[in-house]
Amino acid sequence: METNNSALKEKIAFRKAKMKAKTLREFYAHLRTYLIFNSLFFVINWIEYSGEWWVLYPLIGWGMCVTIHAIDAFEPFKVYDDDWDERKTRELVKRFNENDY
Repeated sequence: METNNSALKEKIAFRKAKMKAKTLREFYAHLRTYLIFNSLFFVINWIEYSGEWWVLYPLIGWGMCVTIHAIDAFEPFKVYDDDWDERKTRELVKRFNENDY
């Protein structure tokens, strides 16, 4: 029984790690795209300067999106711990079994 439980925990940990790696890869791709395009926008704005630095609009707007994506990817303000989903699921299953939903 302990071997099955250990193997299950390892599978769950692997799946969580794989999901986290995918999230990080997507964030880094987003950041790379942001840097490339905003660098290009800056060069265009610098060459074609007409009295306004319009490059600031996409830089700030898209920058907010990248910041939100970073918060999602790195979770600096983590509200729930890693086992919250599992504990909540077990609690709900127990409640549903008791109330015969």
